Amino acid sequence: MWYVIQTTTGKEQELVAMIHKALPASVYQKCFFMKRQLMKRLGGEWLEVTETLFPAYVFLETDSVEEIFYELKGIPEFTRLLGDKEGEIIPLEREEEAFFRKLCADGAGYLVKNTTVYLDEEKGITRLEGPLEVFKDRILRINLRKRYAIIEISMRGEKGTAMLGIRLEKD
Repeated sequence: MWYVIQTTTGKEQELVAMIHKALPASVYQKCFFMKRQLMKRLGGEWLEVTETLFPAYVFLETDSVEEIFYELKGIPEFTRLLGDKEGEIIPLEREEEAFFRKLCADGAGYLVKNTTVYLDEEKGITRLEGPLEVFKDRILRINLRKRYAIIEISMRGEKGTAMLGIRLEKD
């Protein structure tokens, strides 16, 4: 099961490294944070950059959360393992975990790559090629000029949005 650890924004990589160092590999399967590719215009040219997809969130895959909870408390960058209001530690729902797995399904680790957008003569979208192809129904808005799409996500039962990168066929 996947659990979400909240930390300080910008400290995700440090926390992952500390968890790999502090916890025995036998108590968890994976510890990671998600990144996304985005297109940024610099000096009149479109460049592909990589950013953290969910700042301040690290994902931990484990079947023994109680066993590692107290170990995590000893890590300085660890803020809290997300749970409910009563303090119970709650994993991501199965559907949410499946969604995040599909989002990063191209074999690039936990990096959500840009989706290539193909346009017709009237600038209408004819085809998507990449992560957004599978999640067309979750797209709330696409900004072709700034090369991003906003999609609806759910994390621990709460609705939210995420910005994913797109690139035009001509980029």
